Amino acid sequence: MLLFVLASCQEKKADFFEREAKEYTEKHCPAKMDAVTTMDSIVFVKGEDRIGNLFLYYSLSLDDTSRKILMDNLGQLADMNLNDLRNSIALAMYKEEGVEFTYIYHDAETGEKIVEYHFTKKDYQ
Repeated sequence: MLLFVLASCQEKKADFFEREAKEYTEKHCPAKMDAVTTMDSIVFVKGEDRIGNLFLYYSLSLDDTSRKILMDNLGQLADMNLNDLRNSIALAMYKEEGVEFTYIYHDAETGEKIVEYHFTKKDYQ
C-alpha cells in the first residue's frame, strides 16, 4: 500500500513539473539571457525508473571568434551550469525530488547542436 501511495505522489509531482515547464515556456520563452544566449524552451520528460528529466534548451548567437572561444572553454560552461544548478532556489523542488537536468545549446543561425550537459542528483548535491 505504501508503495502505491509513494508512486502516486511521484506521478503527481511529475505531472506538476511537466505542466510547470510547459507554462514557463509559453509565458517566458524565448528569453534573452545575455548578449549571445537565448533560452528557447524548458521541457520536462517523465521517467520510467525516476521522476524525470528537465531539459533546458538554449540557442547561442556566435560569430567565428565567439564560437572558437566557446569551444575552447566548454568545461567552464559545464562548471558554470552545474554551479548555477547547485545554487538555484527556483529549482529547489526539482532537486529535492532527484530530477535530472539536461542543458542543450544550439547555434541560433544553423540550429546545429553545440554541446549538451547532463546532471544527476549525484552531480548537484
